Amino acid sequence: MHMEKGEGRRSQEERRAETRARLVDATIKLLNEKGAGQLTMEEVAREAGLTRGAIQYHFENPKALLVESIFEIAERLSHHLDAEALVRLPLEERIDRIVDNYWQGFGGTNYTAFIEIAMRGRQDAEFESAITSALAEVDKKRAIVWQAVFADSGRNREEIQSWRRMLMITLRGLALTKMISGDWEKVSLHIDQFKDMLKRYLTE
Repeated sequence: MHMEKGEGRRSQEERRAETRARLVDATIKLLNEKGAGQLTMEEVAREAGLTRGAIQYHFENPKALLVESIFEIAERLSHHLDAEALVRLPLEERIDRIVDNYWQGFGGTNYTAFIEIAMRGRQDAEFESAITSALAEVDKKRAIVWQAVFADSGRNREEIQSWRRMLMITLRGLALTKMISGDWEKVSLHIDQFKDMLKRYLTE
């Protein structure tokens, strides 16, 4: 059967994207298991079921792989919220859902990997630029959804966004607490307390 050039090109591009995704997934998994200090490209290749040459073909150096991982993690952290579905729920249930969704991102393996990369590259301008850019994109997407979800709360835009920023600061701190202490019970208690505060603020 004759194959159009475009079809072959798309297939090659899809395979390339799949391979890069496998390498990024393997990087995130190993960052969680071993930390950035113990990460080697040989281990990433083995975890992804690929050769060291595959990494070198897709990423010119280890830093390029980590920078790609930053943007992939940011993309994953900005997903999973459906504003149209949330606005149909009672206000208190919306708060529970959206706070839980944020914590799923901050409390999961993706954010742990993000922190590992950030710590490894904290004095590197290229890492700093990638992290700043990735976080700005996540923040922009989440701000739009948050505003839509709580637009009917009777609070102005600045108040609504101020509470979102406070939630982000709180969850970042709790994520680090969980990483260091592993105390899930205490972290869950603090999240419930934050939900209660937000409910009181938006319903009074």
